[in-house]
Amino acid sequence: MSKVKFGYDIKKDAWSWVEIAKDKNLWGLNWENEVAHIPEDLLAEILKIDFLEAQNLVEDYIKKNPKREYKELVIKEQINSLESVWETVEEKYFETLAKLTDKSIFSEEFGCFWTTGFMCPYNEEENWFMVSIWHSAPFSITTICHEIFHLQFLHYYKNYLIGKGLSEEQIGDIKEAITFLLNEPEFEEIILTEDNGYPKHQELRKKLKEFWPKSCDFMELLDGAIEIIKE
Repeated sequence: MSKVKFGYDIKKDAWSWVEIAKDKNLWGLNWENEVAHIPEDLLAEILKIDFLEAQNLVEDYIKKNPKREYKELVIKEQINSLESVWETVEEKYFETLAKLTDKSIFSEEFGCFWTTGFMCPYNEEENWFMVSIWHSAPFSITTICHEIFHLQFLHYYKNYLIGKGLSEEQIGDIKEAITFLLNEPEFEEIILTEDNGYPKHQELRKKLKEFWPKSCDFMELLDGAIEIIKE
């Protein structure tokens, strides 16, 4: 059975800060709110230099931060707590996701790493994603389900969408909108906080939610999403 491995990595934490700082297209979220944890002078420097330089700069900042040990102690406790809770629903989640997408879970292991930022990006190539130190356990459970759904979706269906002529932006829109399924009865024993999605995708999520009960077939839903997004 597939497993989620939990941990904290300063390099990945620094990467997440830079990833969000350099991407102001946050699908309707307020960028300034999402980078509010980054000091203004550090943020200004991040925006001036290339990604790797910025990552090294942030990593050095995190290492020297006087609250580092305290935050890592909190993260350690959060890891133990979230891992314990996740284990109770892990098998059910992977079984449900495999059935829903009509595909076996493509990886035996997914990495779940903590960020001291607010947003929780993922790494498609390496099958890991992030949860935030600032979020509650129920919210983080939903994040885990949301991010693994992304990775499963992209692994099996990204090329299909490219073949249908969709752009990277359109694929991203469908990827984000289709997680409305986490709020459906299939996941009600797993999800405690609703998967709300981004402001930009609310209309698409609404249309897909209306479409879903007509077939409850993932490929039909995906083809419906393609038609909608091409309109």
